[in-house]
Amino acid sequence: MAKLNPNSLPELTKSMFLGQQKWSASNWDDTLKKHSRDAEKLLNKIKIFDLWKEILETKYGGVSNELIPEIIMDAYISVHFACMGLYKQANVCLRAQLETALRLVHFSTHSIEFKWWKDGIVDQGGQEWWGKGYDYFCRLEEVKAFEKASSQALFNAVKKIYKILSKYVHSEVPSFQTTQFRLSPKYKIDSYKKWSDNFKEVQDCINTLFSLGFSVEFKARNTNDQKKVLRIIRFEKFKKGLRKSLPLKFKGRI
Repeated sequence: MAKLNPNSLPELTKSMFLGQQKWSASNWDDTLKKHSRDAEKLLNKIKIFDLWKEILETKYGGVSNELIPEIIMDAYISVHFACMGLYKQANVCLRAQLETALRLVHFSTHSIEFKWWKDGIVDQGGQEWWGKGYDYFCRLEEVKAFEKASSQALFNAVKKIYKILSKYVHSEVPSFQTTQFRLSPKYKIDSYKKWSDNFKEVQDCINTLFSLGFSVEFKARNTNDQKKVLRIIRFEKFKKGLRKSLPLKFKGRI
């Protein structure tokens, strides 16, 4: 295929293309000069979903083989957008990742609903398949045991980060990416750090949720695999809650 010649493009398309090439490259440079180590850590967190895909393959492959690639891609695109200075879109991707993870846990035991969802043949009226709020998940015995063992309400954390990310979806003023004086996105250290914290929070929630929602498969894995998952989770009380409630047999700190 011949290389694109920008001069062959229509006027407005050429202007957009050249402008975006310029600000995108500038934002990537500014971001990675300051945050390359952080970006590397975030990308490393995404690799854990390859392990989850392997863990779920035998029993839940019909669902997980379709949803885990989407979970991975939402996370990767979130990093990509953030490095371009597109923080609004980066946070929107995180909400999509969290939603798909919740659907994976639910649909893994609701195969008929999964088919209906894929085929789009049932109108839920904007409500998720598991009903209002997170009551379905909170009724799972593994979740109740975890919250008792850790004195932490997992779905309070899920609700909190989901509310934060929803502000970007609904374009509330604090999530605006433009100003009165600037239309093109620009690297902003505060916006990057907020997004990075959100990214880590979402991965904490998803990996804790998967460890509980697929507890039988998770407990059947070797100690090294279990430790890989727990190392992704930053919150020490979540780690301790999982180790105590499942329970996991290995000793020592993670």
